This record gives sequence, structure tokens and C-alpha cells, in this order.
Amino acid sequence: MFAVIKSGGKQYRIALGSILKLEKIDAEKNNSVVFKEVLMIKNETSYQLGSPFLSNVEVKGRILENKKDKKVIVFKKRRRHNSRRKNGHRQNLSIVQIEEISVNGKSFKSETQKRKLVTKSKTEKTNKNNVEKTKSSVKKTSPKKERKEKE
Repeated sequence: MFAVIKSGGKQYRIALGSILKLEKIDAEKNNSVVFKEVLMIKNETSYQLGSPFLSNVEVKGRILENKKDKKVIVFKKRRRHNSRRKNGHRQNLSIVQIEEISVNGKSFKSETQKRKLVTKSKTEKTNKNNVEKTKSSVKKTSPKKERKEKE
């Protein structure tokens, strides 16, 4: 299942659990965001197109981070006039993770939260096993081999 949303004058194809770099959204970290400007939605059997937007569809996400993008250098030069201009620009971004797509009141939620819980418990177990192994293991050194000189 995927949807096409509009945010910041651009269109994005999103799926459940996907992470997007959007133009700055005025909300703090870990707040939820609702995108009501949904242009298209497609599930396994059918799809719906809006004209221009679908009225019964919402996409919900969570802001992971607000940051600035890489610096873009703007350099302008006019030949033979000894005229140069150099500026830099860093665009403000919001990194958003898509959590839920709701169609006609029926919601489809991502399974990333379940995966995160499972991976945390597995990593904790492996860390405990590694600690026990390092405590019990003794570093063994092998004897040096003697070289025979050629005569």
C-alpha cells in the first residue's frame, strides 16, 4: 500500500514506515503530524485518485528530527568584469516517519514499532551473552615456531 501526499509544494510517494525529508514543518521533535492533502492512494487491489485531493484519506506521521540540510554553494561570475559573488544556503528540514494511513475511517498502521521492540530484546540478549563469553575466555598464546636455517 502506498499514497502520494503534497507537502511544502512538492509531492511524495510514501508507504507505511517510510522516512522522508520534508521542508520544515512547524512542530517539535516526536510530535505527530497529519497530512490531509492526499493526491492518490493504492492498495493491493485498487487505487483512488483525487481531484485534486481525496477527502476521506489522512496520513499520519511522527517528526523524528528538525535539522538543516547540507550547504549549497551559490557562485555567480560575470566574465571579463572582475565580478564574482559567492553565497551559501542551508535549507531547514523535518525528518518524518509515516505511521498510519487511514481510508474512510479504516486505518492501516506500520509494523516498525513492533520490529523495534523485537530488535531491542534480541540485542540485549546478545550483549549479555558477549559479556559472559569475554569474562570466561582466557587469552591463549601459541608457542613460537622455531625456524630452521638453511645451510
